[in-house]
Amino acid sequence: LRSVLDGGPAAAEAAHRLGLRDEPSIVLALSLHAPATDQLPHAALAAERKRVADAFSVHLMFAHPRATVGLIGEVAYGVLPVATTHDAEESAMRLANEFLARVRSSQQPFIGIGTIVEEIPRLHRSRSSADRALRVLRANVVDRAVARLEDVHAESLLLELAAPADEVPSGPLARLMAYDASHQASLVDTLRAWLDAMGDVTLASAAMFVHQNTFRYRLRRVAEVGRLDLDDPNVRFAVQLQLRLLSI
Repeated sequence: LRSVLDGGPAAAEAAHRLGLRDEPSIVLALSLHAPATDQLPHAALAAERKRVADAFSVHLMFAHPRATVGLIGEVAYGVLPVATTHDAEESAMRLANEFLARVRSSQQPFIGIGTIVEEIPRLHRSRSSADRALRVLRANVVDRAVARLEDVHAESLLLELAAPADEVPSGPLARLMAYDASHQASLVDTLRAWLDAMGDVTLASAAMFVHQNTFRYRLRRVAEVGRLDLDDPNVRFAVQLQLRLLSI
């Protein structure tokens, strides 16, 4: 299965051996995510991964006799032929959710749903989108266990842009964070609320449970301390992107 999902000259021959045909198909990527409090020995985790992958294989083959599942590293990949492309991704989502409702594991399973492809040589594209969706799910930045890439596309892009965890923000946001830390202020939260409200002071002040005049004063302090021109759309975009990355 690895050869099929990697693409290249060997994909067609490998697909033939697996009984896959040139027909519309979709890739599902399943991985386990151990809770922070659960430290299974490596051998036990490998066994649990194999058990869940085997159950996943049975589940997909029940849905379609030519479905195939293979464990590649920590991810169990399923290739699911589909009869029609009209609602194939939605059907795959339902199938994945049904599986997660039935499987029992102390290691939380996540499933990324790939895009539909029309032929075997393009399965690597479906795998790529499934992998990207799975990465978002495993990062715990969305409250769901099954997703297509289009469902979490913004989060996927942010993860790809995210700086290393030990790298601190720079520029205006760094100045605001330093001011908040030394003055027990809330300038960063003020800026975030204003950006989230798209500049609507009424909505932003309500979100922070403060009077509008108080919020306006804090917003002026944001501009002064951060040395920010909040009328500049490029400046607003830069700090909003930094704030989003901080939450990843």
